[in-house]
Amino acid sequence: MKARTLLQTLFAAGIIFPLGLASCSTDDPVMISADQQQAMIHLGFRLMFDEEFSRPNGFSCGTCHDPQLGWGDHRPQGKGVQDHTLDTATGSIPHDGTLAVAGPRFKTILTGRNTPTIYNSHVFPNSFWDGRAGDLAHQANFPVGGFNEMNSDWSLDVIPIVEANTEYMELYLAAFNNSSVSQLNLVNSIGAYEETISVFDTPYDKYIAGDATAMTAAEIAGMDLFFGKAACSLCHTAPMLTDLGYHNIGVPDYGQIPLTGGTDLGRGAGDDWTAAPAGASTSTPNPADDYKFKTPQLRMAKVTGPYFHNGFAATIEDAVEFMATGGGTDLSGSGTKAPEIVDRGLTLQELADLTTFVRDALMGTEIK
Repeated sequence: MKARTLLQTLFAAGIIFPLGLASCSTDDPVMISADQQQAMIHLGFRLMFDEEFSRPNGFSCGTCHDPQLGWGDHRPQGKGVQDHTLDTATGSIPHDGTLAVAGPRFKTILTGRNTPTIYNSHVFPNSFWDGRAGDLAHQANFPVGGFNEMNSDWSLDVIPIVEANTEYMELYLAAFNNSSVSQLNLVNSIGAYEETISVFDTPYDKYIAGDATAMTAAEIAGMDLFFGKAACSLCHTAPMLTDLGYHNIGVPDYGQIPLTGGTDLGRGAGDDWTAAPAGASTSTPNPADDYKFKTPQLRMAKVTGPYFHNGFAATIEDAVEFMATGGGTDLSGSGTKAPEIVDRGLTLQELADLTTFVRDALMGTEIK
């Protein structure tokens, strides 16, 4: 498990508390004490970075959501466990169309979408780029069972490891006053920990709180454009800098999915999502939502690239220019592209100032 010294110090000092534990359910939905909250966070921290849970070992939630990489992975699309070895005699291991790179004894498996940062992810009522999961605790159910993520199983792999580990069981008992380990309580603990990855100390936050010296002249000019001529705030609404919605902005097909002849319909692939704890999901396609993806919040964007749902924009400068000049072609064929996404006619200086605001004024203290 990877050590996170600063976070452990904050936990021990009682400084970090979850921001929304009330949204998480437990097997015994009663009020919990501050000590129980801290135990849940400690437990979630351990679970988040434990590489024993994957099949094969060596891969954790924190592998993709790496604190050193903006709580993402700096890849266009995510990469899970990689030993999907071929049986050289029979070639019997299926890959479900997710082949990215072939080798003599293995294939590299990608997830198809960019790994979202955990920074401020607690502000969203839904998780994943298409919103198919609910809060952070609900989302935590999915990666364990994903064959191209952890390739594991809660009942067969994760829970037995927890039950056999004395330190885990001490934390679990302190958190839930219960020695019967459940998947529900484990994912609630992961969600509680993830809610502590919260940053609202950016120059922008200080400026709007009344510190007129917190932002540079270029950042202020960029902010004025963001909320004015560039109209970014139509979707990146203050104060969270997201409308919590889903929009088609014309992001081009890119990466693993088109490599294998597919296309990513985003939210259109499923309306009224229902998701099983094991990670399976069923849904009813809704063409009105084709190519719509979540509006991300923008704090810490400087360190959370590549950008957009498939990571096609390598730099923040590329991402800002893409949006300010009208996004891309509507791939839906039915007009689902957001009408707000048009070329705003910014000058080169205005584009530079807007980029400065998004890149620098929205950058707070990193949590590592």
